[in-house]
Amino acid sequence: MKTLKHWKNRARSVYRMLKPLADSKFDFCVLAVDYLYCRLRFRVTQEEYYRFGFYDFSNHYRKKFLVKHHKKKYLRVQTKFFTLSKFLFYKRIPDLYHRDIILAPHCGQDAFLAFVRKHPKIIIKPDTGSAGLGIQVYDNLDDDAAISLFSEFKKETPMICEEYVRQHDAMQKFNPYTVNTIRFLSVLVDGKAEVVAANLKSGASADAIVDNVNTGGFGAEVDIPTGIVNAFGMAADFTRFTHHPVSGVPILGFQVPNWDAAIDLVKQAHNRLPQCLFFAWDIAITPDGADIIEANSSPSDQITQAAARIPKGEKIVPMLKKDIRKQKNPKPMLNYEEYFPNA
Repeated sequence: MKTLKHWKNRARSVYRMLKPLADSKFDFCVLAVDYLYCRLRFRVTQEEYYRFGFYDFSNHYRKKFLVKHHKKKYLRVQTKFFTLSKFLFYKRIPDLYHRDIILAPHCGQDAFLAFVRKHPKIIIKPDTGSAGLGIQVYDNLDDDAAISLFSEFKKETPMICEEYVRQHDAMQKFNPYTVNTIRFLSVLVDGKAEVVAANLKSGASADAIVDNVNTGGFGAEVDIPTGIVNAFGMAADFTRFTHHPVSGVPILGFQVPNWDAAIDLVKQAHNRLPQCLFFAWDIAITPDGADIIEANSSPSDQITQAAARIPKGEKIVPMLKKDIRKQKNPKPMLNYEEYFPNA
């Protein structure tokens, strides 16, 4: 009975997706057959079929999209857990980060107090978290408040504490309430990192802390050679933005500052981490250049491709067919003791 109910719900969901796209019963039948064909041929999910506009494209164009199915191919050995800990990833390339970062409570209370005294504004987030969940921003904590906060940290769920990023004035004007970042996708081509996609991300409201698309933000595609936004913004619910809903700054045509510095930073970082074929980077644009916020070796590619319906797998997918490693991923090993032997 559960299986029957499941398939009935799936059928209703597909019907609701295809119905607005069809002008007649015949169109609906054609779309339904095409959807099933794409499920089998390209192994797209229902959401990908709709978001990427597969119903409008030829097979030649469809095959260039990166889809969820590809993840198990570009996730090499250990890749799945490579960026599980934000702190341990930072420790792999600390010289490429341009802000202070510590891990609580492993750092100890004295180090945490010194960190808070040095940086009036800090951001704290779960070390193994994702999608912008659990992030908190603190301003001007006094010693008592800092000690009270430190007492809440647990070794089982460590928190990464960072100096709040000061972003470039142009990014600040775009949305002054969040650190607006660029999501870069990079891939190793013949052993060298190459940037294959870029999206400007921003929070869509004045009370937004983070710019994550899955938590209320939006993304807009950026032209890689120029650093100019070449598409309207798109939120997770498909809402499109011509201007930023908070600042009113036009999205299309926005010039991301320090673009070359950001591209160079991504390439430099990925070239030093050849364990992963594919990375997604969140990069902040600072007054003096760019800074790594975090990296993801298992990113969602939906907004990156859905915003302008331009596929990003033309270079990646052919490589995946040559570079599949069928070894099992080991269990994650978060070896904090290497950096905090007395913790």
